[in-house]
Amino acid sequence: MNENQDIAKIQEKIDDLNEEAWRVRLTDSEQTFKLAEESVRLSREIGYTKGLANGCLSLGFAQLRISKNKEALALLTESLSLFEKLNEIKGQADCYEYLASIRRNFGELELSLSLSFKALTFARQIGYMEKQAGNNYQLGVTYKRLGNFEKALEHLYESLEIIKDIDNELYRSYPTNMIGTIHLENEEYEKALGYFKEGQLIRHKFNDKWGEAGSLDNIGYCYLKLKRFDEAIQYFDKSLAVNQSINDTRGHSNVLLHLAELYYEKGDEQNAIEYAGQSLELRKSIGDIRGVAEILLFLGEVETRISGNDNEKTLANFYEGLKIAEEINAIDLISRIRKQLYQYYKDKGDFQEALKQFESYNELEKVLNKNALTQKIVSLEITNKAEEAKREMMATQLKNEELNKLNKEINEQKTKIEETLTQLKATQSQLIQSEKMASLGELTAGIAHEIQNPLNFVNNFSDLSNELIQEMKQELQKGNTGEAIAIADDLGQNLEKILHHGKRADGIIKGMLQHSRSGSGQREPTDINVLCDEYLKLAYHGFRAKDKSFNAKFETAFGENVPKLNLVPQEIGRVVLNLINNAFYAVNERQKAERLTQNAEGYEPTVIVSTKKEDGKVIISVKDNGNGIPASVKEKVFQPFFTTKPTGEGTGLGLSLSYDIVKAHGGELKVETKEGGGTVFFILLPAHQH
Repeated sequence: MNENQDIAKIQEKIDDLNEEAWRVRLTDSEQTFKLAEESVRLSREIGYTKGLANGCLSLGFAQLRISKNKEALALLTESLSLFEKLNEIKGQADCYEYLASIRRNFGELELSLSLSFKALTFARQIGYMEKQAGNNYQLGVTYKRLGNFEKALEHLYESLEIIKDIDNELYRSYPTNMIGTIHLENEEYEKALGYFKEGQLIRHKFNDKWGEAGSLDNIGYCYLKLKRFDEAIQYFDKSLAVNQSINDTRGHSNVLLHLAELYYEKGDEQNAIEYAGQSLELRKSIGDIRGVAEILLFLGEVETRISGNDNEKTLANFYEGLKIAEEINAIDLISRIRKQLYQYYKDKGDFQEALKQFESYNELEKVLNKNALTQKIVSLEITNKAEEAKREMMATQLKNEELNKLNKEINEQKTKIEETLTQLKATQSQLIQSEKMASLGELTAGIAHEIQNPLNFVNNFSDLSNELIQEMKQELQKGNTGEAIAIADDLGQNLEKILHHGKRADGIIKGMLQHSRSGSGQREPTDINVLCDEYLKLAYHGFRAKDKSFNAKFETAFGENVPKLNLVPQEIGRVVLNLINNAFYAVNERQKAERLTQNAEGYEPTVIVSTKKEDGKVIISVKDNGNGIPASVKEKVFQPFFTTKPTGEGTGLGLSLSYDIVKAHGGELKVETKEGGGTVFFILLPAHQH
């Protein structure tokens, strides 16, 4: 056997090692480490780039799972560089997803979002459904960390939809668990328990010990919040046992902190300090800087309860935590610590220092309320593809073969947009139903106008780019490198515009497809009063997360004789959530207008959700005291793409989709409104759903 045959055999062995390491990465971390380390060693010995890229990927993921973020960062960065050299899109998508997780662990949320969007772009490019599900989940986690629950739920439900298509039960546990944490933060503990327990059963079934440990911890924390302390301790102990078996330091530290909170709630400050101290040491060991600051804040609060305002440990913990928070620019955490210091000095009678701390706290809250970070985040989604295209096009020299490839890509994108227009026309026929209040002519004219604009851009810039390529070839043949580079810059800008307008057209199509998609959820007996109460709270907290200055009074009037209905709760919940969101939007807009006219003191924004059974129907009503809907547009509110909101704040599909969902359940969606006098939407459902 010659040397080439020997190398080929080793490469085949490395490929087998990498395939198995990737397969067991979620269920057997020890085996993943063993296989990936051997793959990396052999790949380095023979200079096998593909094997090294995949080995570093699996090993980096394994390090990430045990919270060794720095080690994982080095491995995944090396893996990404190798995949880029190989032009391996799938590998790049995997690397970007896990790099996004690391950056989130470091508290770099904006960078984490950017990396997740890059991964999602690559995954969509090659139809990598598993990774599309994973990155929508990651985006949901990061948006949740930012307090944007509405955006988080959007990505988490998108992840669930994809997972349903690829039929991967284990993957379903991750967005399910994260949806539970959103209910937990909204203080809906029983609802959260249902999601956490569902996720825990799936993870246990597939031996996903990291995921199971997290689910057990979450279940215990729900019981803690419900003050069912004995049950909480049982689940915390189970989580600790699993974490110890897999050496998950981060998970272990989280459970210890939750135990500290439990004993603090029970009035046992000594145990609270002991468990918090253990958690603090673990977080220091893995470099979780933000986590360290959070525990120091907690310890300061405990010491205050023990010794009042004469305990040096209290101030030491607060100021040490403040120093760390300021180093990492964790504004929300700095604000919380400043607030505690204000309370500390006020209770002590040091009013001068208390005023200083309060002024700092107040300024930080103003910064947080400006939501500057959120504005940057929104732009990431819009510009991500364009930035990637520009980066690829900024090469200093292009070979003729690369130029031809670029030409082919431009023409393919042009063809794709033209196919999109054909697909749109086919989708139209599914959208238009006889019950729609909008006419076919109005819908066709609106869509044609929307799609024609980006299509014109794509055609024009494609033609222009073809001409630039010919010019570049001529300049390269003459040896005019500088002129060729300048033309390459122009090509980069053209491709950026092509991708941008292609995305616009793609967004229109996705909206149309979403509108035409029929529901596939399972019907089940549903308590309408509980469902409405749940989504009212979810809508209010979601609106507050986007606009902290928003305040509104909301009330419920639930009928006692309302029966359970056999329906798809997620679908009807979506309708209720949409109507309530619209109501909060309406009262918020009126309040803004009243402030401008200095009449705000006489206006109290109010939303009322009520239910009743009447004449064989269950009626859900959502009432607001906003500005009402003008008579001139009332008949158009259920029309697809019609919206009264400013550009960028509404798609015009919400009420249209809601109308379809209610109709599919055999019901009706009606509206009563008076301009200047508020609006009431009614959902009428048969009292006996089949």
